[in-house]
Amino acid sequence: MVSSNSGDTGKADSSPLARRLEDILNVYYRGNRPPYSKISEEIRKSTGRHFSATYLWELATGRKRNVTRDHLRILAEHFGVTPDYFTDEEVSERVRRQMEFAVALANNKVRTLAFRADGLSEAGLDALLALVNAMSDDSETRGRPHRPDQ
Repeated sequence: MVSSNSGDTGKADSSPLARRLEDILNVYYRGNRPPYSKISEEIRKSTGRHFSATYLWELATGRKRNVTRDHLRILAEHFGVTPDYFTDEEVSERVRRQMEFAVALANNKVRTLAFRADGLSEAGLDALLALVNAMSDDSETRGRPHRPDQ
């Protein structure tokens, strides 16, 4: 049976493809992933190609690893990445960083902060960065993850 929630804990041994597909699903749906049947329907609407909900679930959970080039192209077209995202570690890492950046910029407050920071002097940017870093370190002590790579 196909799970309809993003918290599917019945994963088989996770393959690189499964991890990459899960990553893109989580970013694309911002952690609020719909059932695979709805995703499958969205893929059909956006690409004009059929993609079985069961097959998508099997790929995302690592139960199936025998994805065809055609299926990779369909997934890539729907999610706006190259097919290499699913097969090449370097490409997937670069795309993952770009997706994280895009998600951060989707936050209105982060975007406003970035726009307002543009044009500050080097000293002003250094001060702002020090303040943000100090606040990030403070959030880490309260149990929130610290993201030094951002």
